[in-house]
Amino acid sequence: MKKIPILTGQTASGKTDIACRLVEEFDDLVVISADSRKIYRYMDIGTAKPHPPCRERYRMLDLVEPDEQYNVWRYYRRAEEEIGKALSEGKRVLVEGGTIFYIRALMEGLSDYPPVPDELVRDLEARDTSDLYNLLRERDPRRASQIHPSDRFRILRSLYVVLVAGKPYEEASRERFVPPSFQYEPFVLSIPTGELHKSIEKRVYDMLEEGLLEEVKDLVERYGPDAVALRKTIDYFEFIPYLEGRITLEEAIRDTIRDTKDFARRQKTFLKKIGGKRGGRREAFQWLSEFLKRT
Repeated sequence: MKKIPILTGQTASGKTDIACRLVEEFDDLVVISADSRKIYRYMDIGTAKPHPPCRERYRMLDLVEPDEQYNVWRYYRRAEEEIGKALSEGKRVLVEGGTIFYIRALMEGLSDYPPVPDELVRDLEARDTSDLYNLLRERDPRRASQIHPSDRFRILRSLYVVLVAGKPYEEASRERFVPPSFQYEPFVLSIPTGELHKSIEKRVYDMLEEGLLEEVKDLVERYGPDAVALRKTIDYFEFIPYLEGRITLEEAIRDTIRDTKDFARRQKTFLKKIGGKRGGRREAFQWLSEFLKRT
């Protein structure tokens, strides 16, 4: 089975910069994005998409509109297709991104759950997390015991499966499991917290200089402030109250930096569960370069 390298790490750790350096070194390299926000069209600055010409070598960017729902299953199937296509053309492949659920799906496989009706999504998302957890305990006590009562994301994901499949989560997952088509070798960027925080702060100000406020304003006018991608994406939802005149720009910047640091902390927890090599930016570039030369 073909082995594919993965470059992952916390937000603002330098993953995309390393990938673009590798694109310069290998003229046949295709980069598969593993970022749940870069899939959205027109959300360029706030998601830190790569700039041309590196961007042309990326796949899994700009797939859907900002008001469209997207899930890990759709990502899994499309990413595997793109990897298979690139390999069939004799190209090298690198997966780069920080969305842990995407990366784990590629590495471990995923279950093909039934599609979730939009009305069920709206109904469940409107409920408090405690109500959702109690519903999961009622329908699937075993699954509920495996999830923290405040972990809204996993509670919702589990309820979608249980309610639509009409079976316990574990049984539905086992019956519809689709194994991965490739093997993966991950490299996890490990950046000191102080250095990462400085990088986060700098990136927010750099985005503002690039025109982030204009991008957010255009997206709100086009899709409305409640579009799914805007509501769930750091660097966007914090600036909407500013554009509406409810907070100052300084407050919006403060909130964005705070939320990004919190997100990076949560990423670090999940990244501990991923094996593979670990190190700084120099080690990552050297290891990936040597890996790609062997493929």
